[in-house]
Amino acid sequence: MAAERTGPIRGRGDRRLRPSDVVAAAATARAGRVDPPIVLAYHQVSPDNPFQTLIYRRAGAHGIAALGIDDLNELDALEATLRSDARTATPAVPALHLHWVNRILRGSRSDAEAADRTAAIAARLAALHDRGWTVVWTVHNVLPHDAERPDAEAALRQVLADGADLVHVMVSTTLELAAPHFRIDPGKVVHVPIPSFRGAYADAIDRDAARYALDLPPDARVVALVGGLRPYKGLDLLLEAFERTASTAPDLRLLIAGPPDGSAGIDAFLARAAADPRIAVHARMIPGDDLQIFLRAADAAVLPYVRTLNSAVLMLALAFDLPVIGPDLGGIPETLGATAGTLDPALATIFAAGDVDALAAALAAVRPASPAGAAAARRVSDAHDADTLSDRLMISVRRAAESRG
Repeated sequence: MAAERTGPIRGRGDRRLRPSDVVAAAATARAGRVDPPIVLAYHQVSPDNPFQTLIYRRAGAHGIAALGIDDLNELDALEATLRSDARTATPAVPALHLHWVNRILRGSRSDAEAADRTAAIAARLAALHDRGWTVVWTVHNVLPHDAERPDAEAALRQVLADGADLVHVMVSTTLELAAPHFRIDPGKVVHVPIPSFRGAYADAIDRDAARYALDLPPDARVVALVGGLRPYKGLDLLLEAFERTASTAPDLRLLIAGPPDGSAGIDAFLARAAADPRIAVHARMIPGDDLQIFLRAADAAVLPYVRTLNSAVLMLALAFDLPVIGPDLGGIPETLGATAGTLDPALATIFAAGDVDALAAALAAVRPASPAGAAAARRVSDAHDADTLSDRLMISVRRAAESRG
């Protein structure tokens, strides 16, 4: 039987939340014929990121409707509409799913202001609990990559960990990695890995056509860095390592594709990269339908990160059958099988984070795309099947809601 899938009720930034959106969500939840129906409000990230669509794709089968919101201030109106709707239909219970929470403290002008914002979130979560809401938090990062006030960010995350009924982690070592900054109660945790992005983006172009479109030599070995260009991704480390391959790997090319974030040093990185004839730079937002060009043109993807927990770019590379060069950080080794002793050399090379010599050696050793590498990437993607993982997470959400009575 084909998997039943449901999409978000309301797209990001469509308009202010309307009562009709909430009523539609409640009806969708009831259609799953699992009581009680649950309306799961979540803050929407960029529409170019398929993560939330993938994790909610099986929500309807579990009597859950994922309803996108733009602001936590919409929750009161959502709850009021659910109460009104319950007069004529089976009552739907409300739940809140928190994801990336960087914006809560962003722009704080002092530690005191950050503390006030954190206290306000704590009060809001307590009030939601008192009114019967279930709160879920997905831990995407230990701390923001660009945290201006790391102690304040840690305090905020402690509030979220304490206030959540369910904490979703995508890496088994998340609690250990977070421990220096905040504590997560193991009894609240569900481990559901990041889903595969296979099929989430257009994928119709072949290697030759992609290289022609990018003016890349058909016989070159091409390594791609795809995604937003930010300091935590080890950009300078990558350039230093790549430059060291000039004499030993003259046929190697580096393909850089993604928008710069305006951080200090990014302009210098781009200028340095553009000066190297072996590097092709596309420093811009890449439309979702065009990602296939950059990924299908490559023989491997490189993740030179110096900080990370979960990596959507890793799942994106695997979805396009690419072997990966990545650091021994966060969930990258776990996803690739390195921590279980099952790392396929056709799939990945793991290097010590920050080690420029190790990264240079990995770059120089890249081989042309092969059936073995593609098959290994597909095996990891299959192990991260989005329908299966969505089922697991939605079952946990329902259990958390039901445990609240």
